[in-house]
Amino acid sequence: METDHAFLTAAPRRFGFHGTLKAPFRLAPEYEIGDLQTALERFCRRLPALTVPEMRIVPIQNAFALVPAVPMLELNDLAADFVTAFDIYRSPITDLDLARGDIGRFNGQQFDNLRNWGHPNVFDQFRFHMTLTGPIDELERDHVALVLQRHFGDLATAPLQIGQVALFVEPEPNAPFFVHSSHQFTTQRRRKIA
Repeated sequence: METDHAFLTAAPRRFGFHGTLKAPFRLAPEYEIGDLQTALERFCRRLPALTVPEMRIVPIQNAFALVPAVPMLELNDLAADFVTAFDIYRSPITDLDLARGDIGRFNGQQFDNLRNWGHPNVFDQFRFHMTLTGPIDELERDHVALVLQRHFGDLATAPLQIGQVALFVEPEPNAPFFVHSSHQFTTQRRRKIA
């Protein structure tokens, strides 16, 4: 059976190819997008770029994603910094939000994270990934894995430079996300001296 590649990539295409550091959220009513953009610009000015030495394609739940070949504390810390620094701009999770979600699949820590930080997979539950597909039927997984490896080739294991973040906006529910602004990391990483 030939896989419909456009169908399999429809879900991640709505968000654009990216790696999330802070999950999407509704802006708190006391802030405007310009406030968030200004804060993000200031925040990024102090950040050094970092390099993930090697990536790999792996299944995550029932989809495929690019992930660091080896977990990176620096990358996890970077995501944690974004989560905490920009949480004041996020509208709190409501009981209605919780009722709409599939909260039964979360462990206790993930549920606390959802209530306190707006997403279950932050801090020790975070795993950096760049989603490549939507849900894949179990019978199709081996075929899709092969297609992805062939498509990406050596790029699948190449280093990943992280030196900027983008602020994405969803203009209306379920619409494709678009890049509102991009923010460079401008600090030089300090070299270790023995």
